[in-house]
Amino acid sequence: MTLTPLATPPWGLSITAGVPIGLPADGDLAFPWALVLARALLLSLAVQALLTGWFALRVRRLGQQRSLWPEEPAGGWPAAEVVLCLRGADPSLAGALAALAHQRYPGPWRLQLVVDSQADPAWAVAEASLAALEASGQASWQAAQQGPLLGRPQRGSLKGASLRQAFAHLHPATALVALIDADAIVSPDWLADLARACSQPGVGAVSGNRWYQPQAGSLAAQVRAGWNGGALVLMTLLGIPWGGSLAVRREVIDAGAWSERLISSLCEDTSLVQPLRQLGWRYAFRPELIALDQDDSMALSDLAPWIGRQLLTARLHHPAWPLVALHGGGSALLLLAAAAWLLLGHSGLLAAALALYELGCMGLLLGIEATALRALAKPGDEAIPRPLAPLGRRAWQWLKHLPVTQLIYALAFWHACWDRRVEWRGVTYRVLGHREPGGPGVEALGWEE
Repeated sequence: MTLTPLATPPWGLSITAGVPIGLPADGDLAFPWALVLARALLLSLAVQALLTGWFALRVRRLGQQRSLWPEEPAGGWPAAEVVLCLRGADPSLAGALAALAHQRYPGPWRLQLVVDSQADPAWAVAEASLAALEASGQASWQAAQQGPLLGRPQRGSLKGASLRQAFAHLHPATALVALIDADAIVSPDWLADLARACSQPGVGAVSGNRWYQPQAGSLAAQVRAGWNGGALVLMTLLGIPWGGSLAVRREVIDAGAWSERLISSLCEDTSLVQPLRQLGWRYAFRPELIALDQDDSMALSDLAPWIGRQLLTARLHHPAWPLVALHGGGSALLLLAAAAWLLLGHSGLLAAALALYELGCMGLLLGIEATALRALAKPGDEAIPRPLAPLGRRAWQWLKHLPVTQLIYALAFWHACWDRRVEWRGVTYRVLGHREPGGPGVEALGWEE
């Protein structure tokens, strides 16, 4: 019996008795969608490659720009004050304080610690570390003071309350305020680099970022490092500050707009950009301020909420959130659609495109790693460890953890978009909407002592 064509589909293939000619033998009528997904994956990879290349060129250009700066800022080295807010004793706290004590800053500087309470585990660790460093003569600061947080307002975060308290007790001579996190081990020239960068014309605030290089290399640590690699690119290109290594001119603090935002905001860094613009200053990323983080203690179950909180701070406070959402949401939906399509049927083309996408992402992470390590590798600074694993082993480490990283990123993005409660260091906050007085922010619902 001879079969006659029944219809001609829009992609130009004839159908005989309802079977498309030229498609896979299993008769997968959705083959064009597999082709669409395959092309979308490759297009997404190309866009990410362009962004990574732009990031690498920007870091290189910023390094060349720095080489043209005078050794000493115009007007001399400003009196500086480093503020460290603590709640809970991070494993790296003693090391972070030792790194601060060894700062080679030519000007006068002070250290101010605001601890959640005297009963907080960080209080005893910080107190003992400061006493030991000063007794040994290693501390380069002029003075160091440590005090408890005096009030816990319901509106805003405890971090914001701690910073507002620290700003109210700045030394009168302080002209530059630097913020640092307890899990950041900085180089001896960190404070001097902050001062030089923030002294450039038109710059009101500068920050670096973090680079995770976990020593043990657990699954959770590798996933966080992989996510952070992509975040480093976006934060650099979109001008998103990082509060773990941040410097601000005293004039910005005294103007009051940033401090007012801290009354209700979740964090200090992403809420800084708009007050800076209102004052006519700009924010600048500096690659020499990238801080090394070797923490390997986070549990895998905590990663999605943790990453979600990082994304939430951008959603609440930074004007570039729509672009972050486009990148995060778009890539997550694309990968989930491709994975679902492969589970429902089979398409060699889509499987090949997905494999190529994962291999490409691995290559991009290696490129980001090389860029970050070049920024960390300062002459004469032997305190910064270098990766001992060969290239092939590092490539395999990135590749085998990529699917878990991408899945957790998708979950974290969901948390950032839809969660109305967020937990941060034992404190539960309710996320306030844009129509709330003072704009989006948080209020504390309760905390653990």
